[in-house]
Amino acid sequence: MEPVRLLIQILMLFTWCTKGSPGNAFEKCILPLGMEEGRIPDEAITASSSYEMKSVGPQNARIRQEKNGGAWCPKAQISSAIREYLEIDLTRDHLITWTETQGRFGNGQGQEYAEAFFLEYWRHEKWHQYKDLKGNKILRGNSNTYLVEKQKLDLPFVASRVRFVPYSQHPRTVCMRVEIYGCIWNRNIANYAMPKADKIGPNGCNVEDTSYDGTEIENLMLNGLGQLTDGIIGSESEIRESNRVTNWVGWHNRDNVELFFEFRLSQKFKNCTIHVADLPDLSVETFSMANFWFSLDGKDYHATPEIFQTFNDSKTNTIPNSSNEKNGRSRSSISISIPLQSRIGKFIKIELKFKSKWLLLSEITFETVSDIKNITDRALERVWIHLNNNENMTQMINEDQIAKIKQMEDRQNKDENNETQIDNKIRGATGDEKGINIGHTMTGITESNETTSVLNESNLTPDAFPVNNSPTYIGLISAALTVIAFLSSCTIFLMKQRGRNKVALLQKHTALLCGSPASGITINTKDIKLPTPIVVNNLSQSRLSLKSKIGSNNDYKFNDVGANGQRNAYEKIDKIPTEQYMKCEGRSNYKTEQFDIKNNENFNDETRVECIIPTIKSNPSQTGKINQRVYESYYAATDILTIKRRDQHPSVSFFTPLLIRDSVVSYKRGTYDVPRISRHRLRILDKLGEGNFGLVHLCEAKGIQNPDLGILQNRQVVIVRSLWRGVVDALREDFMNDMRILAEIRDVNIARIIAIVEEEPFSAIFEYGELGDLSSFLKNHDRNVPISYECSLNLITQIASGMKYLESLNVPHCDLAARNCIVCKDLLIKVSDQAMYCSKYDNEYYVDECYAKIPLRWMAWEAVLSGKRSCQSDVWSYGVTIWEVLTRCEDVPHADLTPEQVLENCGLWYHSIDSGGKRKCPRILEQPVFCSDDLYRLMLRCWCKRAEDRPSFQEIHCYLKKLTLD
Repeated sequence: MEPVRLLIQILMLFTWCTKGSPGNAFEKCILPLGMEEGRIPDEAITASSSYEMKSVGPQNARIRQEKNGGAWCPKAQISSAIREYLEIDLTRDHLITWTETQGRFGNGQGQEYAEAFFLEYWRHEKWHQYKDLKGNKILRGNSNTYLVEKQKLDLPFVASRVRFVPYSQHPRTVCMRVEIYGCIWNRNIANYAMPKADKIGPNGCNVEDTSYDGTEIENLMLNGLGQLTDGIIGSESEIRESNRVTNWVGWHNRDNVELFFEFRLSQKFKNCTIHVADLPDLSVETFSMANFWFSLDGKDYHATPEIFQTFNDSKTNTIPNSSNEKNGRSRSSISISIPLQSRIGKFIKIELKFKSKWLLLSEITFETVSDIKNITDRALERVWIHLNNNENMTQMINEDQIAKIKQMEDRQNKDENNETQIDNKIRGATGDEKGINIGHTMTGITESNETTSVLNESNLTPDAFPVNNSPTYIGLISAALTVIAFLSSCTIFLMKQRGRNKVALLQKHTALLCGSPASGITINTKDIKLPTPIVVNNLSQSRLSLKSKIGSNNDYKFNDVGANGQRNAYEKIDKIPTEQYMKCEGRSNYKTEQFDIKNNENFNDETRVECIIPTIKSNPSQTGKINQRVYESYYAATDILTIKRRDQHPSVSFFTPLLIRDSVVSYKRGTYDVPRISRHRLRILDKLGEGNFGLVHLCEAKGIQNPDLGILQNRQVVIVRSLWRGVVDALREDFMNDMRILAEIRDVNIARIIAIVEEEPFSAIFEYGELGDLSSFLKNHDRNVPISYECSLNLITQIASGMKYLESLNVPHCDLAARNCIVCKDLLIKVSDQAMYCSKYDNEYYVDECYAKIPLRWMAWEAVLSGKRSCQSDVWSYGVTIWEVLTRCEDVPHADLTPEQVLENCGLWYHSIDSGGKRKCPRILEQPVFCSDDLYRLMLRCWCKRAEDRPSFQEIHCYLKKLTLD
């Protein structure tokens, strides 16, 4: 057994030496990600355009494949003024290290290839353009149609999506086949920040962070990734050669340098490894001390750092490497592994104190335990307090440990003749894994002259679309898959049958959306029942009180007057989780004032106010219940689209939720001349979603007039709605007619059409706000800087102003919500209609059997049940929008109800359900915390049962202006 054991240990030593060889681990991250083998599906490959989708569409851009036309070919000829791209979605972050390109061979018939191209990559909600060590952005392409051009990227980058952008100085037809190489990125580092590095380093070399893709503000590099995390470790030769761009990042003549790292999730940090240069003859040495601070929010860092101090004699820091000694190499760089005591945080601040004139860093890695769940500031504070109770020791290697290291060097220089010597060599070889004992922790300092491993074996997963190529048990697996497919088909069939029953209440409304000319449909909601209604005890039980104290001035007030004389809007109630609806006392008649802006802020009109109960706010965790899968209807053939259009109700536009075809504005076509522009003046920034008609993109437009400023702007962000290519002429004509009608809607609080594109694919260009849509703006707003009530009032007043204009044109919006309002500079609000086509809002729509999206939670009850869509139903949606603004869009309306229960609630508005003298009442949204009584009364008025009892937008706007002045 001894010879076997000896052989195993020798093999372990050989394996470690292979892993530790310079640059070997990085070279493993060159696995193809699946374009050639098909692991990247066709759906993940898109393009800005294609000459012919089926034959030379983006799905054909697979390297060394001759499918259909043999490559991807853009429609336009490429030149310096024309931009086309091929985009590959990898679904998660990868480290990209190599690329391959090839032209269109086409079985000998092709003649097209790209002589040069750009690379663009997507990270942190932004597109970045790749550049190499020398700063070149244009990469070498092909010289013929059949040879593959493979090139290594000097500066690998992290990205989830990659674009190949062909380039040519002169117009030429281009086709491309591509492949990308790399591996999955599992480091969880979101970005790092640091002082700007010096451009001219020791001996004249370049030591700035060339690949950093963040922003530079006052000599600070912010919100990016670069050479410190790219996986490449610099070598001594790079520093020795003057006028050379290196893989080192350096600073000089400083007391210290501070680095800030942000991670995607909270982490438990075990240690940090810093690769630093050590060339004393060039005044380049390691740092003398490193301090680490931790934080959860990036603002408040714990007062007590982790401190690490290096030797005075840096030569004693390295673990000897016998191969270097035999080759006579001197130690030029070291990797210092610093223990972090399992500290927890999401942000790390590192302070490195200089020992000499220059400090050069090449790579910084962290060993962490990710997915720290349920971590809170309180828990972190307890951890920090526990750490503070221990003695904060400066970590230094004592003389005994130095002697042990020297003894290890002597043992490794002797001949290896027995098992003990081999054991010692294996321990020394794996010493970089375990480290050197420093205080009560293990710190490893290892040596390297060239590129070394910074990637774990687990990170070398080839791509995001793994395919099992093992032929083992093919028959068994096939049988299992057949059974699973059969069971899945049965399950889908049963679920579909059940779903049809659930949406029976929407059949008439769906028929209207899908083409039924019927209107005024009556639905008997007596048959609608929920299994477990919420029951509220009588007022004597103090569960819920809805008393109305009517004063001499006939004001109606939703309040309680307790024994102590204090006014409470509602008494505190105990929510019954097993019941979903509430019952209340019998009908009460309320006298209300006339809605008169000349009078006080109250309303008037002899109206019977139905008994309505505000919704009890649910736990935010219940929000997930409303999420349901959205099924989009994709039309590859234009004949299907034509059939849909013919069946559509003639007053409903296929391209906007606004009812424009029966409005006053439809007779004013031609009074405003919409500018025509070329598609080449648009640069696509992101794909927002798809509609039945085509695509919706976020683009940057060049040289288009700004309707607010009345001047041509060099660049502005716009929304572009484009038809599918090759649609029938009738559909294209309908699209252009509807866009011309929309162009007549010109108001400062309405997102207007600013240009159209009358070439394939036909498009319309709409305004977009610099601050995005209102829903995202409110959600992403800094919670530490709350939005004032006056500011909220200003926002909803502007929305009312835009809706007042649409009301004057008799144009119902039919999808009014915070997501359909855009925010421009100076908090200017514009009402738009693009949210229905944006995939990020799919979960806020209900999808019926015809795959039509319905904003169920925002719609008036008569619009849901009877299909009556009008400006009065928009008033109802406006009341819900006010609630969204005042609650900062933290949740959707009626988040505790499923879509079926929301529909049931609409039925309660339509028809009273009498049961034993008691009556179920419809639920309404409760009064937000930061909402005045006057404003809530306006919201209640917007939710009147009878549409004619609701105020007009003219009245609402005047009333809100009065509230603003008050």
